Amino acid sequence: MSQSRIRSHRFRKGLAAVAGLAVAAAGAVAASPAAATEAPENDPQLAVYVEVNSNDLANVADYTLADSGRAAVDLAMIFAANINYDGEKAYLHFNERVTETLNDAENQIRPVQEQGTKVLLSVLGNHQGAGFANFTSYEQADAFAAQLADAVTTYGLDGIDFDDEWTEYGANGTPQPNAESFGWLATALRDRLGDDKIISLYAIGPSYTTTDFTLFDAEGVLDYAWNPYYPTYDTPTVPGLEDRTRIGAAAIDLANTSAATAADFANRTVADGYGVYVAYNLTATDQSAYLSGITQALKGEATEYRASPKDRTAPTVTVKQGAEFTTGSSDAYSQVSFKLYDAGQIDRLFVNGVLKDLTNNTWSDLNFVKPGAFGAVAGANTLEVFDVAGNRTEVSFVLAG
Repeated sequence: MSQSRIRSHRFRKGLAAVAGLAVAAAGAVAASPAAATEAPENDPQLAVYVEVNSNDLANVADYTLADSGRAAVDLAMIFAANINYDGEKAYLHFNERVTETLNDAENQIRPVQEQGTKVLLSVLGNHQGAGFANFTSYEQADAFAAQLADAVTTYGLDGIDFDDEWTEYGANGTPQPNAESFGWLATALRDRLGDDKIISLYAIGPSYTTTDFTLFDAEGVLDYAWNPYYPTYDTPTVPGLEDRTRIGAAAIDLANTSAATAADFANRTVADGYGVYVAYNLTATDQSAYLSGITQALKGEATEYRASPKDRTAPTVTVKQGAEFTTGSSDAYSQVSFKLYDAGQIDRLFVNGVLKDLTNNTWSDLNFVKPGAFGAVAGANTLEVFDVAGNRTEVSFVLAG
């Protein structure tokens, strides 16, 4: 080897964001649990190829980001299926290990997807002369596109990656590459897959060098194009994909590229505004330290390997009932008391920014809140409750003067 559409733009991890509405007793207060981090959906994508002949695709799920717990890998390529030739036409071929991976989707593919990683089938030439760049009609290209689309549907994949290597155009009497073939194929595949699947181009071979990208809607058909040469930082040129967030200039081999070079390429990717970083040969060994140098630059977080599940559940805040604790109504309390609960233990709270440290118990109370107590004032007030993991719930309430 030498999403709806993702239009990614770089930004750093944000502050806690309101994620939903918690239940408050008697409808008294609005309690909003806030996630520890806001998912930076527009960070550069880390695209990783897995040689399934020697490694399990499921290894991708071993890697998560240290702070947010999100998947470290955004795009995972099953490497590789083949375009073969039966003497008359091209057909899609799976070797034994690719077949095993696809048939064992429940264990090999779904755990990866459940973390948020998109799984693509990479398709490669196979020395038989059939390739993406030598179909002689749209109908021929569409017939092969139908096989690709069927694989995506049958195995619940997220798209197709085209890698035009090892084709040996002309073998077995096959035609030479032409300027229209790949455009026909990619367009037919897009029509069959719809807009919610991914089509990527590993920018190598005649599908890249011979194709006239102005003859089809490359911008609407292709999601990404990226550099195929490890370890280099080189920008592929695909007319119609001028948007850098859809281009990958960085390409590294996880087994043979130094960590310093990999990290440097990641920093350059961010600085130059490119949207993809390509890494080849993720194996079963722990590569988290190496990947951290990449993800720290791309996503602002280190990578962890087989990390223990983290507490991401926000505290529960309810109003304590009974005149001893709470008087008045939800429109305006004379005084109000709160019951606080979190399985991971309550750590601290703030009333209008005034800190009250707690003793890290599962259950805690905040009693007799009224103007002048705990930082509360007549009128609108805000209570923020944090657990020891940093999850936050925010409550708004009103006190009478």
